[in-house]
Amino acid sequence: MKRFPTTVPGLDEILHGGLFEGGVYILEGPPGAGKTTLANQIAFSLAVRGGKALYVTMLAESHSRMLQHMLGQSFCQPELVNASVLYLSGYRELEEHGLKAVVPLLRGEMARHQASLLIVDGLVVEREDERPGEGVRQFVHELQSLGSAMGCTCLLLTSGHGRPLNAEQTMVDGILTFEDYSYHWRSERRIQVRKFRGSAVERGKHTFCITDDGLRFFPRLEGLPPTPARRGGGTSSVSLGVAGFDAALQDGGLARGSSTLLVGDSGSGKTVLSLAFLSAASREEPALIFAGTETAAELVRAGEGCGLPLAAALETGALSVHVQGSEDEALDEMGHKLLRLVDERQASRLVVDGLAALADTVAFPERGYRFVGRLLRELKGRGVTSVFTLDPSALAAATGSAAPDGNGLAAWFDNVLHLARHDGAPDGRRLTIGKLRAARATRSSFDLRLGACGPTTD
Repeated sequence: MKRFPTTVPGLDEILHGGLFEGGVYILEGPPGAGKTTLANQIAFSLAVRGGKALYVTMLAESHSRMLQHMLGQSFCQPELVNASVLYLSGYRELEEHGLKAVVPLLRGEMARHQASLLIVDGLVVEREDERPGEGVRQFVHELQSLGSAMGCTCLLLTSGHGRPLNAEQTMVDGILTFEDYSYHWRSERRIQVRKFRGSAVERGKHTFCITDDGLRFFPRLEGLPPTPARRGGGTSSVSLGVAGFDAALQDGGLARGSSTLLVGDSGSGKTVLSLAFLSAASREEPALIFAGTETAAELVRAGEGCGLPLAAALETGALSVHVQGSEDEALDEMGHKLLRLVDERQASRLVVDGLAALADTVAFPERGYRFVGRLLRELKGRGVTSVFTLDPSALAAATGSAAPDGNGLAAWFDNVLHLARHDGAPDGRRLTIGKLRAARATRSSFDLRLGACGPTTD
């Protein structure tokens, strides 16, 4: 069967290639979940590719009112309205004669415009004289016949007002359920493919957001097929940026492509040590920092105070800074964004300064352990050497767990380093190796100084 790609970011990935041409799909969910925006986004995407879409509303809301809202979206191109994206009302036919009167209207308009996408928005059963679900089943059966004969894909949008569609009893090809999930004072939008004929899909619930560019979906990271590994360049080891520490390691640094968890309380020097790791970046081996709250200027000042030339790296593009997003970002949204930035910048070194930012999401208590493991696997497959910082107190506040490493998160990392204030150290800090995988060290503890010449050890 031929696919009908939606071209909506992330959605075709969840559907393993998109919808099927001529299929009938129900999009169900509460008002405001994003169904209408998604349907218009798919329609305009088709129009840009040279196709035609027919958008039929079954409610009293005017098309002009709906389009006023759509004009704020970048995908909405006014010149395509009523040329390639055609709007039609079926409200009168539905009110006067029920769903059976809507079918001839759709048949005629689909044939006249040669539409390859039909959207029916607001499909509910209100009439009391129809047997429950009978009118819907007949309507869907007619749509399937029309869609198959004309090669037209159909989307049925319903919010469940009145008498809701009994979707399980209809002969649709797929059911996509939208929800606005709330947890305490936070919320996130989710989608689940409850039914899909003809292909496997990414199961479970996936988050999405509504932006000025339309909807963007974020498939659950741990459910996706692994990205093919790419071979990293350069030497087999990567410097942490602290000469004494690197010299104590068997290969003169961390293993290329390894992941390191740097654990320490606030003020122990985690960010400065991470900046030292980034300071060796070059245009041939770029670096990226996924910062917590500090801006690029603030990080440069912190680095300059310890003799780390970060400004030059930023100017040449060897170093990129991305400040972590708003509190409303979902776990998978942050994970996909991080991997996208790594790919776009071809980063070889990565710092995530504040693992608690990932933990401060709705899904982390249930999925955080598996999510972090998959994220590290994706980074390793890309040949990226990564350093994640962890403040146990911040993580405990985000997850509600008193475990210092977030209930076993440290097990996923190749290396675990502990940084703490220590009265016996010259600068009051001590760096201790908790774990090294695929490497050996001649020492396990170092007195650390954060001076004007960069981090150094005794």
